[in-house]
Amino acid sequence: MSDDYNVLIVGGGPAGLAAAEATAKQGMRTLVLERQNEIGYPIHTSGGSWVKDMKALGIPEHLYHPVTKVIFLSPHREVPLCYDPPVACVMDVRGVYQHLAGRAVAAGATIRVRHTVDQVLQENGRVLGVTVKNHVSERFEVRADITIDASGFARHLGVRTDMGKAFHRYGFGAEYDLYAPDYPQDELFLIMGSAYAPNGYAWAFPRGNGRVRLGVGVLHPDNDDDARVYLDRIMCDIPQLAQCFKGASPLEYHTGLFPSENYLERFSRDGLLLAGDAGGHGSTLVGEGIRFAIYSGQMAGEAAAEAVKASDISAEFLSRFDKRWHARFARDMDIAYMINKRIAAYSDAQWDDALDLMKRLTPSQVAQALRGDFTAGLVMGVLTRVPSLIATGGKRLVDRMLERVNKPAVATAEG
Repeated sequence: MSDDYNVLIVGGGPAGLAAAEATAKQGMRTLVLERQNEIGYPIHTSGGSWVKDMKALGIPEHLYHPVTKVIFLSPHREVPLCYDPPVACVMDVRGVYQHLAGRAVAAGATIRVRHTVDQVLQENGRVLGVTVKNHVSERFEVRADITIDASGFARHLGVRTDMGKAFHRYGFGAEYDLYAPDYPQDELFLIMGSAYAPNGYAWAFPRGNGRVRLGVGVLHPDNDDDARVYLDRIMCDIPQLAQCFKGASPLEYHTGLFPSENYLERFSRDGLLLAGDAGGHGSTLVGEGIRFAIYSGQMAGEAAAEAVKASDISAEFLSRFDKRWHARFARDMDIAYMINKRIAAYSDAQWDDALDLMKRLTPSQVAQALRGDFTAGLVMGVLTRVPSLIATGGKRLVDRMLERVNKPAVATAEG
């Protein structure tokens, strides 16, 4: 048995579903293979994002919960920031994924769940498709003009085709999704320090209707601790949270992995594109991936459709995806990675100092930095408010950030 498609997408996460919608809208015969039993489960992410991006991506308002107050906690500091209107939000992760799947199907794509990729089909360096085992253990080939690896952290096809090794540095996260009747649904907490999140951070993300996600993420191999052992400690031992979680109980338990390395050198080769986490397209600053995966998937899908229409699936033609992605995201991802490597090793005293500096910034500056929108105006604005950054050992980082924001973006390829 063999099926033939214009575009084959491995992975039914946000990158793969966005790519499927983009290709199907262009009349491409598109197939998505998802190894799990359903789209959007199990959940591997906390769902934190930004209202601006949800609107830009067409995500319905009922699928994300805005928050008006963001509270940063370090061992001996607390910095509350208020936003009206709200800028941050927490997604209904499963709902968003299934919404994206519905859009892809409505555009004409086909999704097959419980289909596991066995091998990559190649000929003279060109990727031709994959072999698959379906839900009843039948094995068959799926061939396509272009294959998109959107398999997330595993990047099954990318590793097998020598487009990057398995991720070595990564965040490991564990969280409860609780029913917490006393938790203030307009407040989001970000928590730093060795007692609760060594070489990482913890979070409390409300998502509406009394539900809240409480989680911990640590970086490996920077730290060998298991994030799971910190969950109950956070809920009970932090004074600012203890009352919020009185009478709370977990209804779900999630774990996940997120790449904490910079993006790959290339995302394209003959017949193959890598999108989303498979290409390292998430922000390492706070481990945020969903919105970047959707944007990446859309761009990969558009490039794939163009290649099929041009009857040119060469790496040279497909590299227009690389160029467009670099032009839009590379600067911010480079800076996010610079900051990640610096703050990952912070001591408790350094986190206290960081929050002291944060108090001198405006709420909009903090939000812009967390969102990863690193403009020259932001960097200079921060230096104006916190000139001591230069004197306290941050000069090299600031110089590198300014050098990166002033570096011209890679030109968009048009053919």
